[in-house]
Amino acid sequence: MLNLKEIGRQIASLRKSEGLTGEKLAELIHVSPQAVSKWENGKCLPDTSILPQLAKALNCNIDTLLNPRDETDTAEDNIEVKNYYQNINEDARLQRQNLEFARSKNIISRYLFSEGMEIADVGGGTGPYSFWLAGLGHKTHLLDITDKHIEIAKQKNAQTQEPQAQLASCICGDARKLPYQNESMDLVLIMGALYHLQNPYSRAMCLREAFRVLKHGGHVLCTAINRYNILVATLKWNLSHVYEFAKIKEIIETGNVDGFTFPQAYFHTPNEIMNELAIAGFYNTHVIAVEGIAAALFDYSLPTDESEANRLLQHIEMVESTPDLMGATRNMIAIGKKA
Repeated sequence: MLNLKEIGRQIASLRKSEGLTGEKLAELIHVSPQAVSKWENGKCLPDTSILPQLAKALNCNIDTLLNPRDETDTAEDNIEVKNYYQNINEDARLQRQNLEFARSKNIISRYLFSEGMEIADVGGGTGPYSFWLAGLGHKTHLLDITDKHIEIAKQKNAQTQEPQAQLASCICGDARKLPYQNESMDLVLIMGALYHLQNPYSRAMCLREAFRVLKHGGHVLCTAINRYNILVATLKWNLSHVYEFAKIKEIIETGNVDGFTFPQAYFHTPNEIMNELAIAGFYNTHVIAVEGIAAALFDYSLPTDESEANRLLQHIEMVESTPDLMGATRNMIAIGKKA
């Protein structure tokens, strides 16, 4: 049975994420503003003849609007992802590809509004961002799905000399069921979990959990892999033997990626990740390119010369939110605020 209230909330969230007022949406699909208000308040459903126009105006599909399914029935188990990270050194990757690490820290820094913030680092691996934030004096809670990552993080934590730089907690768990109290966090980072969840209901669960544990006025920062970068990377690294034209076209159309860098992954478009945040209840959603135009031109490491590195970072930041260039970046950070 369709849940009118849930559908109404989805329509309202999608409308806001597109920057539309109720009156403007009504004008676009040729209905009265009162009709839009009734839909969003869960009093009635849009007429079936209007659904295609409504979905187009809200930049989604009809299934997204009228989805009555229970997310818990369709959530993937992620066993392959767990097994993958048992054999991968994620710390070594970030040290090697330090452009992503430097840019992500720069973006996160913009949301460190006070001292001693409560921060959840969800899907944080062995804790490179967690330990950096703890060293700045924040109460950081690391959660990851892989046992090995948490054991490594616990060992690092025990070796940390200064008690104030230690992690507040270090837990093996699932991003879709966080072990934190309602409204207990000032900031939630989801720097890896979303792009391993191919099922849209799993991603919705992850974002709703972030919304639940955030305090009012808190922000969520999510890393998403840019779908169009698969084409850029194939041409740049001459990977046509791995991704033929038909496969690239399929990834761009569906977002699902299997068996290359990751056992399973989901690559977002910029609008899609903002819509998912809006449906979860976040507002003021926007996307920032991480590597930006540098992903199309260079490898993923900073120049060893400090002045050259700073110059590169300045150029990336100058156009980090330019929509016309967003397709070049490998990673995006999507931001949303809890009202």
